[in-house]
Amino acid sequence: MDKTSKSVCHLSTVHIRDDVRVFYKECISLAKAGYKVHLIVADGKGHEYKSGVAIQDLGHFSSRLTRMLIAPVKLLFAAMAKGSDIYHFHDPELLPVGLLLKLVTRAKVVYDAHECYRDDILHKDYLPKWSRWLMSETISRLESFVTRRLDAVVTVTDHHAKRFIAINPNTYVVCNYPLKSEWATALSEDQDKQPASVCYVGNITEKRGITQLLKALESIDCTLHLAGAYEPSTYRDELTKLPSWAKVKEYGYINRNEAVNLISSSLIGVMLFKPEPNHINSLSTKVFEYMAGATCVLVSDFPVYNSTIQQQGCGVCVNPEDVSAISNAISGLLLDPQDAIRMGQAGRKLVQDNYSWESQQNTLLNAYQSLFETNRGK
Repeated sequence: MDKTSKSVCHLSTVHIRDDVRVFYKECISLAKAGYKVHLIVADGKGHEYKSGVAIQDLGHFSSRLTRMLIAPVKLLFAAMAKGSDIYHFHDPELLPVGLLLKLVTRAKVVYDAHECYRDDILHKDYLPKWSRWLMSETISRLESFVTRRLDAVVTVTDHHAKRFIAINPNTYVVCNYPLKSEWATALSEDQDKQPASVCYVGNITEKRGITQLLKALESIDCTLHLAGAYEPSTYRDELTKLPSWAKVKEYGYINRNEAVNLISSSLIGVMLFKPEPNHINSLSTKVFEYMAGATCVLVSDFPVYNSTIQQQGCGVCVNPEDVSAISNAISGLLLDPQDAIRMGQAGRKLVQDNYSWESQQNTLLNAYQSLFETNRGK
């Protein structure tokens, strides 16, 4: 069977249709490789055909609980109607759907574990503390039960893969590195860096060290370019009361092109995750996007970043809970902007040579080819 007759369907009720990993990396890579690609989402933006991918929208759900209870049922029937050869789902709440698709269709089913959900749930503020351990344990057991019966697991780091390999040997590590094509301008030209510019792009949460960052900037003459949505929305009220809020330039949610331009024009990019289990062993995609934009990186001093960032000379690692250390690190970089620019250029080269999506997509394509190979003769 030629590739144009092979149908694959990606499924998510959590991620929006423009999710970088799901759509721009995985779906488009598969479409360019010749597969017929569907994507089913629940973002309320309607049906669409884009970049070779047919997008079906289940509609927007008003609350998290409604989405978790109703969306998976709607998605199951929509997915079965596609009659795809491979179903590839991206949310832990779709584990029962993945298992049902495996049981009632002849298709191959793949689970894409973007992070370690059992650890992440332990730190979800919207959940009562008494329920977090119970839900974490439930997710862990459900993941183990379902993934053992699926055809493959895709995950994002070697650390995350260790657990799944013990359950399902068909586990593939597909790192969430930047797309070279998206950063073509930053990768081919020297960007003019705004003087004394610090940027943060992403979800604006207390757990990402934004409070500590603002406190660290109190004595520094600089501008913090802050882009993203506040979680929760009331977190902004807390930040505006800090003395350094006057140094913040807010952008709100920005699109991909705007993010590329903002990052590429900033001298320092910051990602100060607090030391929670799901952070310590993860590689933030945004960190590599800062590198792709030739922007010096300031990150938490976790072992994974010490080896990836500091030891390779493209940024500085610092204790994310030590305001004084953060302040000293930023001051030092701003006092020697040429050194910060040199670190940014080193990071850009690392992305070109090692840390790009283009270095990862063959792993995904080979995994799919292996799944189709097992269908031959059946």
